[in-house]
Amino acid sequence: MKKSIRGIRCLLALAAVFVFSGCASTMMTQTHTITAPPEGTALVTFFRPTMFGGAIQFGLWDSDKFIGILSAKSYVQYAAQPGEHIFMARAENWSYVKANLEAGKEYYIIGRVIMGVWKARVALSPIKKADFEKPGEKEKVAKWLQEMKPTTPLTEKVEAYVTPRRDQVRQSLDEYKAGKATYMVLDAADGR
Repeated sequence: MKKSIRGIRCLLALAAVFVFSGCASTMMTQTHTITAPPEGTALVTFFRPTMFGGAIQFGLWDSDKFIGILSAKSYVQYAAQPGEHIFMARAENWSYVKANLEAGKEYYIIGRVIMGVWKARVALSPIKKADFEKPGEKEKVAKWLQEMKPTTPLTEKVEAYVTPRRDQVRQSLDEYKAGKATYMVLDAADGR
C-alpha cells in the first residue's frame, strides 16, 4: 500500500514538472529589462501577470512584424517607431490594439486569458492614462517589472515560427483593415 501511494505521488510530481515546464516557450529566452525607450522610439511592454491558463501562449505582432511570445508571469518589451501601429495577439481568436505612439514614452498592454470554445482566447488590454491615476496602479506596474520575467525571442528561431503563420497574420490584418475586427485603443497621451 505504501509503495502504491509513493508511486502515485511520484507520478503526480512528474506530471506537475511536465505541465509547468511546458508553460515557457522554447523560442523565448530571459533578457534584461529595458528601463527607458531607446532614442527615437516608444517602448511598449506587454505583460502577462497571472498563471491562469499557464500553458497557453500568445504570439505578439506589430501588424505583420513578429514581436515575441507572451507566456504566463512574463513580459515582452518592444521598441517601436513613433506613429500608428496595430498590435495583435493570437490564441483561439485574434485580439487587437490600435496604438498611436510618441517617441520617448512608455506604453503598457496586458495580455489576458479568457475562456474560449475550443481553447483559451486572448484579450489585449492597454493601460490607459486614467488607469495610472488610480491609487496603486503605478506601483502595480513597477512590481510586475520587478517580479515577472522579461523575455525576448531567440533570433535563430524566429523565421521557423513566423513562416507557417504569415498567411494567418496577413488575413487577420485584412479583416482589421476591412473593419471586421473590434479593437482597443492606446493613444499617444497614454504613454508615460
